[in-house]
Amino acid sequence: MDESAREVRSVLEHIPLFASFGGAVLERLAQRSVVRAYPAGSVLFTTGEPCRGLYVIATGRVKIYRTSPTGREQVLQSEGPGRPVAELPLFDGGPYPASAVTEEDSRLIFVPLPEFEALYERHPEVARAVIRNLGSRLRHLVHVTETLAFRDVAARLAHYLADYAEQHARKTDAGFEFTLPRTQEELSFELGTARESVSRAFKQLSEKGVIVMLPRRKIRVPDLLQLRTLGRPGERPHFE
Repeated sequence: MDESAREVRSVLEHIPLFASFGGAVLERLAQRSVVRAYPAGSVLFTTGEPCRGLYVIATGRVKIYRTSPTGREQVLQSEGPGRPVAELPLFDGGPYPASAVTEEDSRLIFVPLPEFEALYERHPEVARAVIRNLGSRLRHLVHVTETLAFRDVAARLAHYLADYAEQHARKTDAGFEFTLPRTQEELSFELGTARESVSRAFKQLSEKGVIVMLPRRKIRVPDLLQLRTLGRPGERPHFE
């Protein structure tokens, strides 16, 4: 195995999607994949383009989104390290159903479509792993649809902040603290609303006392369960 393939394999071994694959599968995958560096703002593909292969994020973040005829953007998902991008066309033969762009400098593993097809035809565990991931993605999209259809902006924002806090917040005596990763303009795209509505939602949550706005886009959540309840009644946080 050459140096490039060894690098790819060392990355794949630490990615959940591929961690359970046997040595032979990982070696074959590594030999047929490449690691590419993309600066922030690089467009990987756009809606309707023919599928070229599978991207897997080694480092960085990728935003998956749709754009309306009027130019308004709806963020479907923001993916980080270890997550695959654009799996659906690998199975249905269709074009990319959404667009993808790097949100920060990123390193991605790219598996060409013909190589991936040969891999999952010969190794059923590859197909099973990707199908499980597709199921998770479908559940997320159902949730996005529910959120946009049935919740007001303050509830959408509460849900977003609770999710982010569970994954990234630092626990302190005063609650959970984190730095908001997006501007209010960027959040408006992800929540499917206007920036002014996001600003009002922050004010509403702050007045309710479920969040405390700190300098430099830092946020404190005194009671994560209370914030979670506003975003999705009955759902409990994952912190022990």
